[in-house]
Amino acid sequence: NSTLILNTAEIKIWSLQNIYLFLAPRKEKWHLMTFMLAIYTGMRRGEILGLKWSDIDFNKKVIHVNRSLAYLPGKGYVLSTLKTKNAKRIIPISNHLASALLSQRNQQLEWKKRLGALYEDHDLVICTRTGTMQDPQNILRAMKRIIEAADVPAIRFHDLRHTHASILISEGVDLVKVSKRLG
Repeated sequence: NSTLILNTAEIKIWSLQNIYLFLAPRKEKWHLMTFMLAIYTGMRRGEILGLKWSDIDFNKKVIHVNRSLAYLPGKGYVLSTLKTKNAKRIIPISNHLASALLSQRNQQLEWKKRLGALYEDHDLVICTRTGTMQDPQNILRAMKRIIEAADVPAIRFHDLRHTHASILISEGVDLVKVSKRLG
């Protein structure tokens, strides 16, 4: 576990051991993919919650980041375009993550089959069991529960991006490539 101070904001990152403990199978399996995407791709929370199955090319093993889940006063949560041109990007994914995503897809298809007409299919990778948009606050509550159960240092969701970047840098990935990957 490391801590870095930038502009008085404390950024915490996890070690590989902390990541392993956090992602270990447990009761919160429904939210596991959200955290895997954050750790293994460095995507922002809104980008993960706005990700659609049509954005994933399993043959090329890439994710196309095209939209984000955002809160609009008076409208609630909506899918919106990304704020900057650099935010729209293509992220290569590992075989491990691609396999986990396919497993998630199969689980969703099973729920869709069980619920029939009650399932609202919005093509979202991360959604509720009825297919609707996942409330970002529920993700934060789940993260807190998992952190406590895994007994790892508490970090913010955004720090998962920093953890991802730290792993890439420690593996010798060029800083420019890391920056482009993070958008």
